[in-house]
Amino acid sequence: MTAPLGPVLVRVTRYACPHCSRSRSRKAATAAHIDRCWHNPANRTCKTCEHFDPGGDACGCEPGCNWGASGPDMPSCNARVPLPADFTPVTNCPEWSQR
Repeated sequence: MTAPLGPVLVRVTRYACPHCSRSRSRKAATAAHIDRCWHNPANRTCKTCEHFDPGGDACGCEPGCNWGASGPDMPSCNARVPLPADFTPVTNCPEWSQR
């Protein structure tokens, strides 16, 4: 009878975006993500703009929480750039200013 085997160490190479927490196993896929990452200042998105107000709630939770008495305070742009209905960040915004 053979002895039971124990845990085996496995080393994995991952490539991470320097702007957010995303990582991938393929370097090319990570490079493609960086080119469109909402947290990359080079993409001039709402997430890195000083004019962006992420919104919130009366209860103090994150945007989208419906526990507040007045309902959610939706994300908005203080530079009056219209945001998409699904609240995805605007990219390459002409009013962008780094936070």
